[in-house]
Amino acid sequence: MGLDNQNIHGADAMVAKLKAAKIYLQQDAPEVIGIEAVKHFKQNFANEGFDNEKWAARKTKTKLQRKILTGQGSGDHLADSIDYKVSGKIITIYTDKIYGKIHNEGGKITVTPQMKKYFWAMMYEAKESGDADLQQQYKCMALAKEITIQQRKFIGKSPVMMNKMIEKIKRDLMIILNS
Repeated sequence: MGLDNQNIHGADAMVAKLKAAKIYLQQDAPEVIGIEAVKHFKQNFANEGFDNEKWAARKTKTKLQRKILTGQGSGDHLADSIDYKVSGKIITIYTDKIYGKIHNEGGKITVTPQMKKYFWAMMYEAKESGDADLQQQYKCMALAKEITIQQRKFIGKSPVMMNKMIEKIKRDLMIILNS
């Protein structure tokens, strides 16, 4: 003799909760993961590091004292460009900024004629302001053929983020199952 939901007190309610949990995991959880991952990776910019590992300090001097990898009010901020997309069971966190990869991974870039022009202009500006250190820095950059960009990882595999995700999904599932 098989059991049916009519003979077990509360079985229908439990089946409904399990269906709701399944829908959450299939439809809502990927969006929750994307949103939480973007928040986590954007926080790396505020913390100036990846998870618990701080980024190396700037080697070059700047006129403005600002956080590492932040813009100068141009609205073209690397942190603001972080987004996510869900495609089936795959959640992709990305930046659409072409310079994002070099900062995240580190490497060498070739100094272009446009960059040289900018560095020379900045050198003359530093000279006019009387900042000899900044003037020398821009002169060296203008004369360089390559510039090494230090790795300052802001997106990648993160045990800290994974633990946050697991706890968030557990809490959400507990709310569904206890309702």
